[in-house]
Amino acid sequence: MKNNEPQLAFVKEDLFYRVLRDEINSFFLKHNLSKKATSLWYIKAWGLIILYVFMYSILINFGNYQSVLFSCYAILGVLAILLGLNVGHDGAHGTISKKRGVNKKYSLIFDLLGGNSYIWRMRHIYAHHPYPNVMGYDSDIKQSKLVRIFPEDSFSKFHKYQHLYMPILLIFGYTINWFLIRDFQDFYTQRFGKKIINKHPKGTFRSLILFKLLYIAFILIVPILIIPLWKTVLFGFFIMNIFSGLVISIALISTHVGENHKFPVPNENGNFNHSWSEHQIATTSDFCTLSVFANVFFGGFNHHVIHHLFPEINHVHYVHLTPILKKLSRRYNINYKSEENLINVFKSHIQLLKREGWEHGFLHQEI
Repeated sequence: MKNNEPQLAFVKEDLFYRVLRDEINSFFLKHNLSKKATSLWYIKAWGLIILYVFMYSILINFGNYQSVLFSCYAILGVLAILLGLNVGHDGAHGTISKKRGVNKKYSLIFDLLGGNSYIWRMRHIYAHHPYPNVMGYDSDIKQSKLVRIFPEDSFSKFHKYQHLYMPILLIFGYTINWFLIRDFQDFYTQRFGKKIINKHPKGTFRSLILFKLLYIAFILIVPILIIPLWKTVLFGFFIMNIFSGLVISIALISTHVGENHKFPVPNENGNFNHSWSEHQIATTSDFCTLSVFANVFFGGFNHHVIHHLFPEINHVHYVHLTPILKKLSRRYNINYKSEENLINVFKSHIQLLKREGWEHGFLHQEI
């Protein structure tokens, strides 16, 4: 980080967060629970892993039937994201076990599925979590010049149409972009939030390449060699990425990038006029917290506010902690945001894209 860049700072901790933390701690003491993973987490994690292996074996053995091949690839696409949300994400946050090695092993899910756990952790833990929705710091949110999300970001004429093309690009290209471009861009990034990376651990780039080659080998090359329908396999691979894009888009747009999310800007000294917890609540929201399916399916991403406030707690506990958050938010008049209807979530995201694209261009006479 350059010497003249602001060192972001928040005002002191607020009463709401102190009371919330005390009640959360009391919950775990009362029920004699660890904040780490429970047996339920391991059952779900290994259930997803086994299901992924099973679907892959079906693909390899019966993929000569086109309907089976396409179905298997679609399910594998969904399972890949579920493994990332439910397993790899918790491993990266160190919430599975008190043993660092255990968390690291489970976070390798990202590597096995074509990503890189080390690079993802740098971006997510050091850039996104401390400074969600802060331009220049939250690299999880700002990923491409093709989209304008931050109100203070530069505007290009093509942004007028981002509400039309970005949903398509997100669904059809997000995972492919991550695999082919994003990890390599991040590898050469020297700053994640406030953290400066002068040199990656030895072997990082080699590991990045080898795991991507391994992924391409088992997800694409092996099926092509076994199933003599290479064009069909390639189309199946494309279907897989579409289904991955559909699932990850729900998790991404539902939590930080809607029309009611804030995008705070620090003053010239790098200071915010609010606390860290106020920042997290202003920039984050929940979705479908009352849905049993969503609670199991999304690995706690639908309880995203409590996750940002207490990222050290495993996601299996969130369903019990969010009601505490809701109760105290009402008591302290905190603007906690949650939406149970996914259609409204997508509408809110589109409205944000239109506001920062079409409407911004119109106000500045760019259209």
